[in-house]
Amino acid sequence: MRFICRTLFDITATGVTGHAKSARMPFQDRTGSWITDTVAWNRARNQQRNWETITQILSMRTQLFDLTDPVRVDQSWQFEFAAETEGVFGDQLDPTRVLRSDSEGVPMILYLDNQRDLPSIIITSGPEQNIWFDTISINN
Repeated sequence: MRFICRTLFDITATGVTGHAKSARMPFQDRTGSWITDTVAWNRARNQQRNWETITQILSMRTQLFDLTDPVRVDQSWQFEFAAETEGVFGDQLDPTRVLRSDSEGVPMILYLDNQRDLPSIIITSGPEQNIWFDTISINN
């Protein structure tokens, strides 16, 4: 089954990991942004941390495949993925119920490129919802 996730948190997949090392700078991250100092490194690292948090939540129950890099669309980020096991994230009536349950309340890093007034945790429903999961028909 194929899914799409949309979130208001900045989950840019920068590829920046590990500790900042001035000897490695300057360099370009996976998005093409230049990392020239510790401030830029920390920002890119925190974007990557948010991406890693989301992928870890998704990977708790099954092996993911066909995971796309997140792309920014207006004020949100979205990506697609597939799960190897049918029904692992919910049932036919609500195929993303488990994803929402696993995600609810997980802390995220703010003050990147996302909106400034977000709560610092994932909220999966209600007026402050900041992440959405849905299935994608593969028979289009």
